[in-house]
Amino acid sequence: MGAAMTGESNSSGAGKAGSYDTLSILAWVAVAILAVNVSYFVGEEVGGQYFESGADILPLLNGFLIGLLKAGPTIFIACALADFASFFGRCGKGDVFTARNLKTLRQGADSLIWAAVTSAVIIPVVLGWVGEENSRNIFSFTDLALGVGLMGFALHGLASVFEDAIALKDDNDQFV
Repeated sequence: MGAAMTGESNSSGAGKAGSYDTLSILAWVAVAILAVNVSYFVGEEVGGQYFESGADILPLLNGFLIGLLKAGPTIFIACALADFASFFGRCGKGDVFTARNLKTLRQGADSLIWAAVTSAVIIPVVLGWVGEENSRNIFSFTDLALGVGLMGFALHGLASVFEDAIALKDDNDQFV
């Protein structure tokens, strides 16, 4: 009976590692998809400037920077997903309760908060400064921006719990 329980335990541990690896791969796929999305944002702005300006360098540079600005939330979300992909990859290798994973969780949470701030505050303010007619609001708190920001704050809370778990693991490891 004891051997059977050990086999089941190892089997479920291997299953968890596989699911962590799957989550890591899916997160990297999402990062790649978001990279294509960023290229679309930038390409749309640069292409529009190219046809309007006749390939002058300053309008093209302006279009490139505006495209990067508009893609800012997507870039930050891709950074968060890259952090989570690394996190899941390390968990799949058995490195779960580590300071490195805690730092990665906090970085991912920060990236989500920055995505929300960029979407709701920075983009409308900068586009208003440059006189883009589509942006007349100083703030643009959409449901998506609010949800992404709140997920970032929730992940910071989870990171605090994770930090306590690391401290408890370290205490337990000292007794063994």
